[in-house]
Amino acid sequence: MTMNTVLEDSQLFRLLDEDDRALLADMAIRRTYAEGEQVFGEHEQAYGICILLEGRIALQLDLGGNRRLTIGTVDPGEMFAWSGLVPPFTFTSAARALTACQIAVLPSEDLRRTFDDNPAVGYRVMQQVSELVSLRLRDVQLQLVGLFGA
Repeated sequence: MTMNTVLEDSQLFRLLDEDDRALLADMAIRRTYAEGEQVFGEHEQAYGICILLEGRIALQLDLGGNRRLTIGTVDPGEMFAWSGLVPPFTFTSAARALTACQIAVLPSEDLRRTFDDNPAVGYRVMQQVSELVSLRLRDVQLQLVGLFGA
């Protein structure tokens, strides 16, 4: 199965036409992570946008003292690690594999260069990134209400 086939139904690709999907799929790198393995750390340089192909990912904040707070989970087809497209290009949370995972990574520098060359593709992808950021912000707000009451 080609990367284009795997990614065509993902959240990131749904606004793109076939040629644009193929353009982005060609730059995707497949990575595998074992259960419990860290995909990236909070405040690390954001090397790319990730799309979960298989498994489940936890997005976590470091609370210090070896404590982590899970602020969200990622299911197959969902995009995460959008920080590679937004200055200062550092991850705002950590990501850890809750199960064995396969991830497609689209390198940030390649994406930004592609968006400079093809602003229409960049606009459609950033629409999806904006939607994701909005949903994650809402989820965190709901968690805060749950912690501190209404």
